Amino acid sequence: MHDPLRNGTGPEQNDGEQSLNAEIFVQPGFSHLELASVLSVLQAANDVRKRDQFTWQVTSDRPGLLSGSGEMLVRAEPAIGDQYLKHVMFVIGGQNCNSAGWLPRLRAMQRTKRPVMLFSDAATEYIKATAPQRGPVTTHWRDIDILNETGSYQTLTTHLAENNDGVFTTAGQGYALEAVIGFLSGLLGPQDSAEIAGMLILEDIRGFQRDQPKGISDNPNFFEKRLQRAIAVMEETIENPLKVSDLASQVGVSTRQLERLFMVSLNISPARFYKQIRLKRAHTLISDTRMPLIDVAIVCGFSTTSSLSQAYRQEYGQTPNQARKG
Repeated sequence: MHDPLRNGTGPEQNDGEQSLNAEIFVQPGFSHLELASVLSVLQAANDVRKRDQFTWQVTSDRPGLLSGSGEMLVRAEPAIGDQYLKHVMFVIGGQNCNSAGWLPRLRAMQRTKRPVMLFSDAATEYIKATAPQRGPVTTHWRDIDILNETGSYQTLTTHLAENNDGVFTTAGQGYALEAVIGFLSGLLGPQDSAEIAGMLILEDIRGFQRDQPKGISDNPNFFEKRLQRAIAVMEETIENPLKVSDLASQVGVSTRQLERLFMVSLNISPARFYKQIRLKRAHTLISDTRMPLIDVAIVCGFSTTSSLSQAYRQEYGQTPNQARKG
């Protein structure tokens, strides 16, 4: 694996072993999964090493008791400009992530060649705030779709993580555990990294350059093979939806067989399921962007804003305009 912690200003030597002090920067509404992942790996590393080699401090531009997703609470110390930097920094944004609070610290970390890892929401905000980038960047696939619909990000990839001059942008969420282990692997070594993975019941640590799983069709354990293929085609053709008969033909079954597959496994018709996928995509664009509704309608396979509005209201109980006002 890569070796992000052995460049420039690195961890200090302590009793013949390197020690590392980490800053975990959080914002209101932070992902409890991502914070727990960082803390779990650092604590597991200490358990493996049989000493407190890794220490950490939770900071924020909103210091005090902060609430994250899932009602998780954490007490954060104040982050002061670009002062009191640690060896590494992990940034966990929130639902209303604002890079103004942590971007100056990130820049200071870069100047002193100290690595920074950004998870999902924070990665998305970094990509927006620093565009155009010279090197590769990534974030959670849902935000990748939004970014590509609303702007031009030539170096944006669908990989699980990217390293751009010491700034590691990642998909975050369920990949956060693996990302932190990979991030620390140069310091830990393969044996300790494998032991940490075993302690956390991780069978496979996916490399940064692996593509992200995207959509429900990328989870084969939950669907019969033909059903999985049908859902994959639906996800690939949101902008230009197929007739159910054409969809069945691509899957290699009759229309009647396809109808039965969906009804038996999901208790829904393929046409209804197809529309739900398109409406979920529309809901994301309506809620998280200012894209004109006519453009939202087109990229989600609706011919007019009125047809989108009618379908959206049936699904979510309000019109797209009402959703945006809310």
